[in-house]
Amino acid sequence: MNRRYSLKKSYEIQKIMALRKSVGNKFYAVYYQLWDGDMKIAISVSKKVGCAVIRNHEKRVVKEIVSKTVSEKKGIKALIIVKKTVLDLSFQEKYENLSYLLSKIKKENKNEKK
Repeated sequence: MNRRYSLKKSYEIQKIMALRKSVGNKFYAVYYQLWDGDMKIAISVSKKVGCAVIRNHEKRVVKEIVSKTVSEKKGIKALIIVKKTVLDLSFQEKYENLSYLLSKIKKENKNEKK
C-alpha cells in the first residue's frame, strides 16, 4: 500500500472518531468519513491482540487487503480497528470480513448521495 493512502495526523483521526459513523463485526470496527479524494486509512491494533510482532503482522494483513480493493474505494477516510478475535481467522476469512465492511461503507455512500 502506498504512503499516500495512509492517514497519519491525530486530529484527522479524532475528527473521524467524533463523527461516529461506523460499521463493524466481531473482528473489525471501521470508523469512516466521506470526502472527495482518494481513500486514506489508519490502522489501530490494541496491545491486547499480542506482542509487537503479531500486531505488525495484522497491520500488514489489513494493508494488503485494502490495497487490493483501494481502486474501488474512492472518497473515504477510515480508521480500521483490529480486534483480538481476528487471530482465529485465516487470511481468506480476514479478507472476506474486511471486504464486506468496506463494501457496506460504499453502499451507504451511494445511499447518501441520492
